[in-house]
Formats: sequence, structure tokens, C-alpha cells
Amino acid sequence: MKMRTLVSRLVVAAALVGAAGCSAGPGAGSHAASPSPVPWSASPVVTTASADRARLTALMRRVAAWTDDYHSVIATEYVDHDGRRVRFDGLFAWGERPAMDVKSPTAQLGLQHLNSADKTEVLLTGDSFYYSVDPRTSGPLKGKHWMRAPLPQVNGGPATHGLQANPEYGVWMLADATGWTDLGAENLDDTVGRHYQGAVTLTALTADKRLAQAAGNALPTLLAGADSAELDVWVDAHGKPLWWFAKMGSTTSFAVDLFHFLGGAGVPAPPVWDTVDSAAVAAHPTSI
Repeated sequence: MKMRTLVSRLVVAAALVGAAGCSAGPGAGSHAASPSPVPWSASPVVTTASADRARLTALMRRVAAWTDDYHSVIATEYVDHDGRRVRFDGLFAWGERPAMDVKSPTAQLGLQHLNSADKTEVLLTGDSFYYSVDPRTSGPLKGKHWMRAPLPQVNGGPATHGLQANPEYGVWMLADATGWTDLGAENLDDTVGRHYQGAVTLTALTADKRLAQAAGNALPTLLAGADSAELDVWVDAHGKPLWWFAKMGSTTSFAVDLFHFLGGAGVPAPPVWDTVDSAAVAAHPTSI
């Protein structure tokens, strides 16, 4: 594969961060590998009465507020786009700027020529992604363990506010969704969660002042360019979101398995002396 093509695929993976998102990351739990967004264990509880609709709306507002007391989460995320899946395991932090310290299958990122390990560590900090790579004896990767890629630009700004980079936004979206249906209790391995299904529109997200202010110019990317999305969420008995799933259009979906919510967590950038820019790598493909 030509290096320019390879780095292009790397940027596609980064773009999925704006559009949406192995050994597990630190502290990963044991939820089901992929709970189905289609009801399978219980008949839907039809909510025709206005009292039932009000109850589910109030519940989703409480679930959406769950992350207000936290600033990071250990999670597994899956981003599916145009038939391609990328998985991320590890730490996701939010606040003034989203940050990540995760691992992803090297083949899914298309970085096999840069990293011989099965997993590639991916950092998001500041305005850049950093990918762990194999140091070389010559060329731009000589003695370097990290490759830096600038964040893709979305609507005039960096795509730091996508769902994959900041899963808190996905939880917030629950308060803006409507048409909720209670699909009953389901077992996610050793955790029982109640499965709810609804839908959200871009218009509703835009009207959410907190979300619109936080996401800024990248707000439309939360639905990957679609006007609406189907949502599924699994919630435990304490109102904690366990799994969150969204399907946008026919080719894009996003899922996050939320294990442990934590306090603030910083993600430092690798030292400059140990980092090479992706542009330098792309400019010297024969040295790789």
C-alpha cells in the first residue's frame, strides 16, 4: 500500500471520530459483546397513555444527566461506516476539550505498515491524534514511537466534538429523543439493563442549548450528516446508562459500552522529540 493512501485511511479513521467511533482498555468490564438494538428478550411495553410517555421522557432526562457528575469513562466504542468498523477500548474524557487514551486493532486503522503490534494506542489531546508506531533506523520514523495527525476540520473547526471523541454527547442526546418504547429487561452478561428505543432529530439537537453550545460547529456531525437517528439505550436499576446505540441512515452506526465513570483525567501528549508528523511520513513512503 502506498504511504499516502495509508495515511489517507488514517485520516478516514479520524473523520469517523467527527462523524460519530482486542484487549480491553484499563478497567473494562464484562458487558455483552454487542447487545442487539432489536428487541429480543421481552415484548415491548406499549406506552400509549400520556402518563407513560411522561414517565419515559422524565427517565431519559435523568439518564442524560448521569454524566454531569463525572468527567471521563472507561468504555468500548464501535464506529461502523460504509461497511468498515473501527473499535476503540480505553479512556474517554470530556470537559473543555475531549481527550482519549485508547487502543484499536491496527488492521482496522490501516496502520499495519507502521505498527507491527496487533493493537495501536491512539491518543487524542489538544488539536491532534497520536498513533503509536514502530521506530525505524532511518527516515522520518527514525527513533520515533508516535505519529501525530492533526484533527480533521469540520464546518470551519476541528472535529473534536464528535460522538466517538466525546461519548457524553451521546448520553445528552437521550433527553432530546422522542417516541420512547420500553422493550423490557435484558441481560448484558452479569448486568441487567432495561432496553429503551426512541429517535432523535437534528432539529431537536440544535434546539438543545447546552449541546449546541458545547458541540459548536460540529453539531451536525453527531448524526453523521443525517437528519435523524434511531436510538437504543440500556439502563440499570440506578439510572446508569450501560450501552448506547445510534443508527444514522443506512451506512453509519455508533455504539458505546460504558463501563466505569470516573473523575477528571488528563491525557498528556507524547514528547515532541519522540513524535513525527503524518505529513512527513506521507512525503517519504519509500523510507517506510
